[in-house]
Amino acid sequence: MLQINDLSYEIGERKLLNNVSFAVHPGQKIGLIGPNGAGKTTLLRILAGELKPLSGSILMPRGYKIGYLPQEQVAFGVGSLLGAVLEGHAEIQQIEMQIHEIQSQLTGNDAHNARLLKKLGELQDRFSLLGGYELESEAKKILMGLGFKESDFFRPLKEFSGGWRMRAYLAKILLIKPDLLLLDEPTNHLDLPSLEWIEGFLKTFTGSMIIISHDRYFLDRLAQIIAELQHGQLTLYHGNYHFYEQEKAKRQEQLIKQWEEQQAEIQRIQRFIDRFRYKATKAAQVQSRIKKLEKLERIELPEEEKFIRFKIRAAVQSYKDVLQIENLFFRYVETQPWIFQGVDFRLYRGQKIALVGPNGVGKTTFTRLITGELKPTQGKIQAGQRVKISYYAQHQVDALNLDSTVMEAVQQSAAPEFSGKERDILGTFGLSGDAVEKPIKVLSGGEKARVSLAKILLSPANFLIMDEPTNHLDLKSREALEFALNDYDGTLLLISHDRYFLDKLVQKVVEIKDGKLYEYEGNYSDYLRLKEVRVFIDQKEKSSAEQKPESKKSAGRKSKEQKRLEAEARQKISRQRKKLAAEIEQLENQIEQAEAQKADLEKQLADPATYQNSARAVELQKTYKQLQENLTAWEARWEEAQLALEALLAELEKNLS
Repeated sequence: MLQINDLSYEIGERKLLNNVSFAVHPGQKIGLIGPNGAGKTTLLRILAGELKPLSGSILMPRGYKIGYLPQEQVAFGVGSLLGAVLEGHAEIQQIEMQIHEIQSQLTGNDAHNARLLKKLGELQDRFSLLGGYELESEAKKILMGLGFKESDFFRPLKEFSGGWRMRAYLAKILLIKPDLLLLDEPTNHLDLPSLEWIEGFLKTFTGSMIIISHDRYFLDRLAQIIAELQHGQLTLYHGNYHFYEQEKAKRQEQLIKQWEEQQAEIQRIQRFIDRFRYKATKAAQVQSRIKKLEKLERIELPEEEKFIRFKIRAAVQSYKDVLQIENLFFRYVETQPWIFQGVDFRLYRGQKIALVGPNGVGKTTFTRLITGELKPTQGKIQAGQRVKISYYAQHQVDALNLDSTVMEAVQQSAAPEFSGKERDILGTFGLSGDAVEKPIKVLSGGEKARVSLAKILLSPANFLIMDEPTNHLDLKSREALEFALNDYDGTLLLISHDRYFLDKLVQKVVEIKDGKLYEYEGNYSDYLRLKEVRVFIDQKEKSSAEQKPESKKSAGRKSKEQKRLEAEARQKISRQRKKLAAEIEQLENQIEQAEAQKADLEKQLADPATYQNSARAVELQKTYKQLQENLTAWEARWEEAQLALEALLAELEKNLS
């Protein structure tokens, strides 16, 4: 167990950690959240031994191993990828070298040297005890899971990009199997397939973990405890991220109620003091109440979290056809394989589509072809009439004018209707107060990316193309962006590895695979379900095709195998259909009950007599507001479930016709 006692840390006059205490028990998985700049990375660096706290202590057992993946790049390894990952196992590597050395000596006259054979046996036993025989195999398995290919293992590490080197460093840490794993935004460097793999790996990890992440889907699936760091204090919620959201709202409501009750009690006591202060007969009672007020431990309400919801609108509506791609072929150079071959694709006004696929498959290339930054090798890409594109991508940060201030940079691209709202939107992305007057050149990479994002959102475009817009955003900023894009009346093409974000926003998922585009109706969760069905059918069809050809007599009729495959596919979709149908029925019941309750509340709130009891009226209004929010969420999920059900049935019909 790791025990943290009264940990404090300051930068200048700002307290990042103020007497923070908590324990990390064996096997616990803790999600560490909080606004950008709250001190999350500082806390991890202190636990990793990279920073010293101003005060407090960290207690851990002797030999306790800590593995730390920082957010920024780490310089490690000078040889091959595999060699760099194995670096953390010096004793195993040293023993392996000694074994090879002795084996080379056991030749000729020394082939049966008793001393060498005994030494070799001892080394082999030690090598086996340390897991040396499984180590390389385990390292390769982890690397493959993180998206590396077998052909990458012996490539020099320096040949890989920064993101891939961070993956390699993560593999090195996972291979060490530390007692405590500290991960600072591990999902930033991963594509969706690798993200799903690491999620599965970490679920089975037996050690303890503290993970800083703004990926709500990731936190929901992994975290057993959410630790929120805010204003120097750490608050624990014993559940996943969904539980944290509900529990925090409940605690806040209880605290407000306790504060209101205490304020009423204070006012009652103060009225007594004011009324009888100068009456000799009441002097003792007055003094008693004054002392009571002095000793009273006042309940303090936390600072109200600022959550600015902003709306973005297309200045001019495009025509129905936003984008038309016909017979697209593309590769960077003639000697390379095709990235796209024979692609046809259409995009219509108002569609919100996710573009998915492993890193390197061509997602960013596809967006750059649409914007005209790249030209097709063959084929046609045609934007529709009155289409105005705004493109957000990480490389566009380099286009910012370094001498402009943050405010100047944003104002230069803002549409007239956003005039005066620039500060609000910048504040949503963690750039407020004096920060908006800073020159771009002094900002961090993450801050520059947020300025670039604000510029895009303030533009008058009716077709937004966004490549990883949630990178560098904390949870509140992601929620604000999610709200704005959900309400956006233009067309959206989105690349993101934030699955929660995709689930909330998109109506279709387009997967890039083997130079082709594959379309799936619904959000990201629907895509995973439909893809599972498609993979299942493809495997069965392949298996069927490998069987011996049918005789001429049976030609034109379905074989028993074909019938069996179709039946299995129908059963698989039927199970998913039943699950969705049950969810739809449950939602319909919830909506029906909520609408009845809403009608009753509206009747009470319309009655003037209700407001004779102000506390009761406030309570009814709160209940009504919460009910409206629940109804909106349930109706949205009902629509998603209906679409998913329709898509499943369409997929079945398409593949079995």
